[in-house]
Amino acid sequence: MSRTRPPVWQRISIVSGIAFLGALVVWVVLQLASGDLERGDKIASVVSMCVAIVSLPLTVLSLVASTRQAKPDSKGATASQQLDALADMLAIAVRAQWESEELIRHVHDPFPLPCRWSNAAEELTDHWQNIRESLDLNEPVRLDDELKNIAGTFRRIPSGRLVVLGRAGAGKTVLTSRFALTVLADRAERPGEPVPVIFSLGSWDPVACPLREWLVDQLIVTYPMLADKDAMGESLAAALLTTRRVMPVLDGFDEITEGLRAAAIRAINAGLRPGDRFLLTSRPEEYAAAVETGDVLTGAAVVQLADLTVEDLARYLPLTTRKTGTRHGKWQPVLDRLHETPRSGPLAAVLSTPLMVSLARAIFSDTNADPAELLAHRSTTSLENRLLSGFLPAVYSGSSRGFAADEARSWLGFLARHLRGNETHDVAWWQLVHAVPRLAIGFTAGLMISLVATVGIGLGGWFGDWQGASGQSAWIVASLCGGLVCGIVGGTIVGLGRGIRPSPARLRLRVRGRLSRVLHDLRGMRAWRNLAYVLVWAVGGTLFGLMSPLVDNSASTALVGLSAGLFAGTGTWVVVTVIRALGAPVDPSETVSPAELLRTDRGTALRQGMMVGAAGSTVVWLMMGFAFEPTFGVPLGQVYQDGLWLINWLVATIGGALLWMLFVTVWGPWLIARLWLPLTRRLPWSVMAFLADAHRRGVLRQAGGVYQFRHARLRDHLAGHPLRTPSLDRVGTE
Repeated sequence: MSRTRPPVWQRISIVSGIAFLGALVVWVVLQLASGDLERGDKIASVVSMCVAIVSLPLTVLSLVASTRQAKPDSKGATASQQLDALADMLAIAVRAQWESEELIRHVHDPFPLPCRWSNAAEELTDHWQNIRESLDLNEPVRLDDELKNIAGTFRRIPSGRLVVLGRAGAGKTVLTSRFALTVLADRAERPGEPVPVIFSLGSWDPVACPLREWLVDQLIVTYPMLADKDAMGESLAAALLTTRRVMPVLDGFDEITEGLRAAAIRAINAGLRPGDRFLLTSRPEEYAAAVETGDVLTGAAVVQLADLTVEDLARYLPLTTRKTGTRHGKWQPVLDRLHETPRSGPLAAVLSTPLMVSLARAIFSDTNADPAELLAHRSTTSLENRLLSGFLPAVYSGSSRGFAADEARSWLGFLARHLRGNETHDVAWWQLVHAVPRLAIGFTAGLMISLVATVGIGLGGWFGDWQGASGQSAWIVASLCGGLVCGIVGGTIVGLGRGIRPSPARLRLRVRGRLSRVLHDLRGMRAWRNLAYVLVWAVGGTLFGLMSPLVDNSASTALVGLSAGLFAGTGTWVVVTVIRALGAPVDPSETVSPAELLRTDRGTALRQGMMVGAAGSTVVWLMMGFAFEPTFGVPLGQVYQDGLWLINWLVATIGGALLWMLFVTVWGPWLIARLWLPLTRRLPWSVMAFLADAHRRGVLRQAGGVYQFRHARLRDHLAGHPLRTPSLDRVGTE
């Protein structure tokens, strides 16, 4: 039988009582042991006051927390309506994202390329009794259809589980976007229809993380508001998945590392509940190999995309150019060759996928280039290289402003190599710092931290009115040593990539309605990281107090340093925790884009930095007000007179804000990368403008707050690595 833990307020009250008792014991010992009763009384008073100030707010907060916990949840009756409203907001965001992507990629100009499918091989499909959810129905369901009916095809599957197979460039990603937008368009007529959300499977490790947990994490990364908890303590993202208000569209099963694909199928099957629906895309070979070594997906029907036909090309390509006197215009020679060899030849083989057709359109239909030059190529490799190498010059030509094709080719090549080297598919601005040597980052961080700490601590030692008191030397030595130690430790931590937020904060500071979150986060003092943080401050204060022999022969001020360190450590921890808890995630219906993420994170960094700097500096100055005279034997007001204390407070505030912005948020490291990469000629000075321009030209696609190359074959071509790798096979298909 498990033991019931006492309430939080009782545990904190016990700790507070022990702290007060400890302070009383210290006071009695000092009174008995010290010959200087007046000095001992000051020291004991400082110790008791610091402990009391630390203990009192924790006790009050614990009582408030227990009162709030005792209140019944008045919103429980409307939980379902709240989730429905949240799903509607999510649907708006998903629809806006993929409508924008289709516009940029000219999916409807003049019309979507034909996309057809038919039932795949039976060995890739589960038993039809499982798919049709009936022991008596074992006949296959014919699913042959075309793109405009993708939602209808999905609904004809009783289990609601569909796998779409297609070779590289066959149109799987456009199919997923069309599926999502079609389902969203039908939600008005179909109440309760789940929101289809597209997930790129390339970042999922099925061995390390169950699919459901990974889906929850991905939702929270893209829509941080879904990290909030419901009445049951479950995240809103998990609640949406649990109640089937979100339907996963899993794009790119083949992007999963080769040795983990069979495990991925087993993990998906293990996590499926009755009624769970999904759509999954993959290349045929990779999916077949995973099924052979693992299993089929339970209850899933499988279809395979067909190649484009010569008739498809004859209807599509002429409509992508201006009208001319001839029937097919500039594409006539190419179409004639295709009709001569409709089933063989490199031209028919290359132009059988939407990817290559879209590249050919960009190179020849949208420019003055003559597509007849394609007839001179005698191999599929030569033709594909011509289309891949000609894509950038075509999309960057004819622009009076923007970036030159040669420069864009160099910069995009760097990005492609960066993605391959870091085994990621995402061009995320906050991850570009990984292209900067860690030594440079650590040195910059150490220099800034050391400078801020030395100036913030030592200002009073250099400019204060000590009137010959010997404590001035102790203060100056302490400021120099403290600044050096802080710089070395901080530079090492930042250089190793520790302590920096892993992704941007889509937060806005909000006080109203955040008390419960503040109380919840303040209970995190029990975490070992937070206890270690306070312990470091306590040890630092003790060491600072041990320097009192430079002032007189008394070593008892080490106790003052200990209590002051505890006060400052606990106080600054409370400040940081409260300010972080006041960060309210932005509305999920707001546009999610890399530029918006940068603006939001920058604004959050500036506001949080100034609040942390001001509140942290105030905590430190309160501590100095209690501990300065007992430690150095000089009144604080004497040293920091004529407004010097205000100047020092402002310097400490600005310094604390600067350090927070540079080395706690992702915006600071981004600034380092923003300077380093252009100086080394790897990227332009206007990095975000360049990425947005590449997205507008169709070189990159946007997936939430990151960019991705429109296809892995283009990325590998730009990186100079034409060979495929199992884990980075493709980013997306046309």
